[in-house]
Amino acid sequence: MSKKRIGEILMEEGLIDEEDLSEALRYKEQSGYKLGSALVALRIIGEWQLTEALGKALDLPVVDLAADPPSPAALRKIPPRLSERFDLIPWKIERVGKTHRLLVAMSDPLNASVVRRMSAVAEMEIRPVLAGLSSIQRAIRQNYHDAERSRVLERAERMTSEKRRIPEGGQAEAFEIDSMDDATLRGSAEERLEILELRHRALLHLMLKKQLLTEKDYVKTLKDLIASRRRPPK
Repeated sequence: MSKKRIGEILMEEGLIDEEDLSEALRYKEQSGYKLGSALVALRIIGEWQLTEALGKALDLPVVDLAADPPSPAALRKIPPRLSERFDLIPWKIERVGKTHRLLVAMSDPLNASVVRRMSAVAEMEIRPVLAGLSSIQRAIRQNYHDAERSRVLERAERMTSEKRRIPEGGQAEAFEIDSMDDATLRGSAEERLEILELRHRALLHLMLKKQLLTEKDYVKTLKDLIASRRRPPK
């Protein structure tokens, strides 16, 4: 959907006027936000108002991810890193005749290139549904990272429980080395990156739980981490 079209929809719904639109467009240019996000950030409209207006204009269902969370089968169709990158989450799998299609909750459901890419990844037809950006990001954390946190901590505990001692003939006092650090040193470049990312994700999640990190900073840092994995080494 074009920026102009979003503005027109919201004005038709009586949610914004020309002055609001001009202010949001200026803020969009400064912040790099999309127009809808800029309007929400400026508190001109609420996120739920934006989502409901778009749902009405596009004739798309608006889903409540808290009341009706994604199904495990749907979550397995798209990797967490792609959900985080494109601010979407696979929601349900529905039967259509003899085939199935994946319902994906998106805040920007008319991003055709993303829909095509997710269809290729999931290897099935995609039907977008609408959800607010913050609810999508919250669902990503709850459905991917809470489960991931258990795997990360289990792996970290397993690795750190294995200790390495200096061989005989070395120093008199034996000392222990965190085997996760040891694995980081000994593994391949890809393995080292994976271990470091596991530790980084676990730390971010812990900081969020302890309220040492805001949700906004958590999402931004996580996206930066994912982007760094895609960036070729210098």
